[in-house]
Amino acid sequence: MKTPTRRTFLRGVGVSIALPAMESFSAPAASTTREAKRFVCVAPNYGVYPGNFFPEKTGADYELPVLLKPLEKHRKDFSIFTNLDHPGVGGGHGCSNTFLNGMELKDAKKTPKKLQSLDHLLSGEIGNTTRFPLLNLGSGGTSWSRAGIQLPAQLSPERVFNQLFVDDVVKVKAKNRVLLDEDASILDVVREDAKRLAKRISKTDQEKLDEFLTSIRGVEKKLERQAKWIDVAKPEMNDSVISGDGDGDDVIVDLEYPYNTAVMYDLMILALQTDSTRVITYGHPGGNRLFPFEGITAGYHQLTHHGKRPEYLESLTIIESFYLKQFSRFLDRMKETKDASGKSLFDTTAILFGSGMGNAGSHSSRNLPVIVGGGGMTHGKHHRFERNGRDGRPLSDLFVTLLQQLGIEKESFSTSAGNMNDLLLG
Repeated sequence: MKTPTRRTFLRGVGVSIALPAMESFSAPAASTTREAKRFVCVAPNYGVYPGNFFPEKTGADYELPVLLKPLEKHRKDFSIFTNLDHPGVGGGHGCSNTFLNGMELKDAKKTPKKLQSLDHLLSGEIGNTTRFPLLNLGSGGTSWSRAGIQLPAQLSPERVFNQLFVDDVVKVKAKNRVLLDEDASILDVVREDAKRLAKRISKTDQEKLDEFLTSIRGVEKKLERQAKWIDVAKPEMNDSVISGDGDGDDVIVDLEYPYNTAVMYDLMILALQTDSTRVITYGHPGGNRLFPFEGITAGYHQLTHHGKRPEYLESLTIIESFYLKQFSRFLDRMKETKDASGKSLFDTTAILFGSGMGNAGSHSSRNLPVIVGGGGMTHGKHHRFERNGRDGRPLSDLFVTLLQQLGIEKESFSTSAGNMNDLLLG
């Protein structure tokens, strides 16, 4: 008889409650564990045109819409969802920034920690032993710290490569060490001042001060981590990924957006393979850039406000198909690349594709385009949920399942009302 695991038991009774260690429910050997080890999010700022993205049929026998056709070879390895929302999030361009936290800035003024995004939470749980707990790439906008601060992102492939694989010279290391010591000293002073202040303020103000001190502790941990890694050599890596000069490599590398998309995906794979990070967020920029593709005659933002004009939709499909083709290539490479244990990065990485923008044409935040792949989960189906008035099912229900599959026993996240374990972990 197969020994049940703790998580199998919890799923079997339809709940997700952490239990004490029990002899009868011992953990399986590491070689058979289903839990993912890594997380990657890819987020196109303007989402995708809904009419080309969502299948009509549910279940496993759905026909792939035009934008999903590049993913044909992977259809058994990803799940797609219709009618996922972030309840309470309004429209406008700002909804793109809410994809990973389900919370608008205006609704978290008194409690900034509500703005913490899924990737940032994961960086403290599964990424805190790597050089880069969170690698935030591309246009950014979706990553928020527990202090309610929107985190910057890196769009340059050259700088990403240098950050990951080029060691600082001795003088720069010494300078960085001095700067870190100075920052730590400043935080010591701030913390002591805060302790004295706490004795003279009201209970309400003390709660605000506690939030502030929590942020300070987060900065202290970051400084300690940076100091620890100063003298640790970075992995050695040939720069052919950004130069195109590798042995026998006939691929032309273009570092200008959007052609650098493939390069950024390759850098992401190298970062995961070398365990430089376990959490990555990659955002495709919005803006009104004129994409250098044949058939594109208007700016990107202008095309998203298509009004269902055929010529605009045709151009928009060219751009969005490019994104999905690059994403499909990324999945190819994730399946081909092994981690240190010999497993494919695809099988050990929960991969999320989606946006906080449901329909850029109307600035709607409803019915968000979402795909989940890899990570040892059960895939191959299109899931459609019922709408309750304006709202669909909370996207954060999916996030709870991703957290649990990544080994984090949280029962809720943001506006979740449950989880999707029955769909993805069965």
